[in-house]
Amino acid sequence: MLQVIRDWATGWVATAIVALLIIPFAFWGINYYFGGTEPVVAVVDGQEVKLTQFQRAYANFRLQMQALLDQDLGAADDEWLKRQALEKLVESEILNRATRAAGLRVSDEQVRETIKNIEVFRGEGGFNRDFYEQSVRRLGMQPSVYEQQLRLDMATEQLQSAVIDSVFVSEREALEAARLKNQRRDLVYTVIPADRYRGEITVTEEDIETFYRENAQLYRKPEQVRIAYIELSLDQLAAEVAVSEQELRDYHAANRAKYDIEEQRKISQILIKTGETTGDAAVAEVRARAEEILQAIRGGGSFEEIAREYAEKLGPEFSLTEYGFLKRGILQEEIDAAAFAMQVDEISDVIQSKLGFHIIKLIEIRGGEMNSFENAVDEVERDYRHAAAEAQFIELADQLAALSYEHPDTLEFAAESTGLAIRQSGLFTRSGGEEGFTAHPAVISASFSEDVLIGGNNSEILEITDSHLAVLRVIDHLPEAESALEEVREDIRKDVEFTRASLRAHEKGQAILAGLREGKTFEAVAEEEAVEWQHAADVTRDDVNVNRTVLRTAFRLGRPEDGKPVTGGVPLGSGDYVVIAVTTVNTPDRDTVGENEIKDIKLQLGRQQATMEWGQVLQELRARADVKLFTDRI
Repeated sequence: MLQVIRDWATGWVATAIVALLIIPFAFWGINYYFGGTEPVVAVVDGQEVKLTQFQRAYANFRLQMQALLDQDLGAADDEWLKRQALEKLVESEILNRATRAAGLRVSDEQVRETIKNIEVFRGEGGFNRDFYEQSVRRLGMQPSVYEQQLRLDMATEQLQSAVIDSVFVSEREALEAARLKNQRRDLVYTVIPADRYRGEITVTEEDIETFYRENAQLYRKPEQVRIAYIELSLDQLAAEVAVSEQELRDYHAANRAKYDIEEQRKISQILIKTGETTGDAAVAEVRARAEEILQAIRGGGSFEEIAREYAEKLGPEFSLTEYGFLKRGILQEEIDAAAFAMQVDEISDVIQSKLGFHIIKLIEIRGGEMNSFENAVDEVERDYRHAAAEAQFIELADQLAALSYEHPDTLEFAAESTGLAIRQSGLFTRSGGEEGFTAHPAVISASFSEDVLIGGNNSEILEITDSHLAVLRVIDHLPEAESALEEVREDIRKDVEFTRASLRAHEKGQAILAGLREGKTFEAVAEEEAVEWQHAADVTRDDVNVNRTVLRTAFRLGRPEDGKPVTGGVPLGSGDYVVIAVTTVNTPDRDTVGENEIKDIKLQLGRQQATMEWGQVLQELRARADVKLFTDRI
């Protein structure tokens, strides 16, 4: 049953893991564990949903949406996020009540086994009870609360599974869907470019002012901040470490095993394959060509240039390959023996293997006899510097964290104690700066967090990388605001011009469509309207050679009848307008559709139907429930 749920819907295990990684119990009915007189944000069939629950749900939902969209969400999104979080809480309470009414139960043993199998609670030796309890408590929950909530979630999935199991898709439905999916069409289309009309458009000052008044919200300045920050970088500390040659030699000697490696060789290889060639004469001919190439190289030609020259002559039977550093025994026996007997820059004789005839060049040797302090000095110095700087890095990180927390309204104390500089950024939005420090997601998130932006506090220590930490505070905050007309006058001029040019393109497209529907030929329309028709034959729904919008529109149109094309039009995001005609529709015969494809389609249709039916169940449960929302309290 659990496998069915995983196939058809989101599973509770996935939910539990996500919950632990972010903020738990976002959308579930934990109201049973909260009491007191705190504000109520909703009532579901008499059961109150508290403000505390909502705040948890909202914080979790916001984080999940930011992760999904891979961008920070602004204040303008708050209203929608809050409403969705509240709706999820209400939905959860409705589902919990429905499962209880249906008599669905989950045993203690089922809950225990489920927890044991959640990966985040498992160590190297399997499930760790102490670690599980500590993890849950660190999130501010008692294990009993988590277990009761998990029980509710599992019961809800029983209800969901009952709906899913009722879904049925017939073979005939799947077959017809597969035929439609594989349908091919012949198209004729033309693009009416908006740019054709830009030169005909005059935009007056009155036009600009009117457009600005009616669309001022389009020209708002985004919220921006400027931050002060302190960076702690292990690389920077390492660069400041003083070193001597003797210290490096001592470090190399103490860590010799780290730098001494087995002998490895890097080669370039020319190969002329014998392939299916049979007979001594044919093989001799290939060898002769290899000898010809070898003589050209030994005559002073570049190995790579000669190879490229013969690659054009010999085609697929010829190849040039550069191998990275390889140990003995990796390549064919004949090539391996030759490579490990050569000197750097030496060119081998022609070597025969079962693949064909080879010529190799030894590019570089490392390891083995090449193991020495001198050959490893750069790596030794880097490691030595980092090792010497690590203790200082840890100490400064502790100081930075402690002092920025103890003095939350300034970075001065932390900077003075650590000797690290306070830097300032330029202004940036919730989308981040263009590059560098302010483009990092952790920096953006911290800069616009409530504690830093509204509370005026220093951020927590941010981990930019394992060896790069930072702490920041906001020193300048510019709220979202309308731009003055003078600031955006030129942008508005372009937008008005774009809007009007797009309208002209649309009107021209409609006129062309009218002509085609009256019976005009493509040739006549092309001559009258000065357009060029493009032909796309036998296209599929996912054809990469045709614009996606054109494809979607073409496959929404009907079938041509009596030899007359079916026509339609669609605007593009560029402002251009496309006129489309479908001239032929080819649907594959039933007996040409494979069984595996029918099975895949059947599964896809089943998932879609299950999603729709589960949505209908939720709607019906919601319609029957007595729900009161107090949105003014959120």
